[in-house]
Amino acid sequence: MAELAFKEYVFKKGNKVTVYLYQSSIELVQHGLLGKFNKINLIPYKNIIEISINKPGFASIGELIIDCGANSNKKEKQKNTIDFSKHEMDQIIELKETLENKINEIKGLRVDSAIDNFDKLKKLKELYDLEILSETEYEEQKELLLER
Repeated sequence: MAELAFKEYVFKKGNKVTVYLYQSSIELVQHGLLGKFNKINLIPYKNIIEISINKPGFASIGELIIDCGANSNKKEKQKNTIDFSKHEMDQIIELKETLENKINEIKGLRVDSAIDNFDKLKKLKELYDLEILSETEYEEQKELLLER
């Protein structure tokens, strides 16, 4: 079963993008001619390094840029950029804040998981040192923990 988006944003200026937010990723759909040449880019939150906004000027559109570390490549930057008008500014700020919250949430879960695995490894080692677990059992359990 496909994951359902919990939020959707539509931006009609410039590269005409629809944004879908999922629990673990963001999907950018850049609409092509008559909907036939859509470009779809799925970005896991954990891959996002920075989100920046270039505000629209008097006669120019604004940009929300999602940096995944490969934005020095012009094609990659274009793929991760959402164009917007000054009338869509409130929507873009809401999107940026939502993304930052999801990124912080994901990072927090990863840190909690790492700490939890570290504690489990320590306990596993204690059981091995007390000869409650055999070396084979210890190695098997250790591998299982390290795979997570």
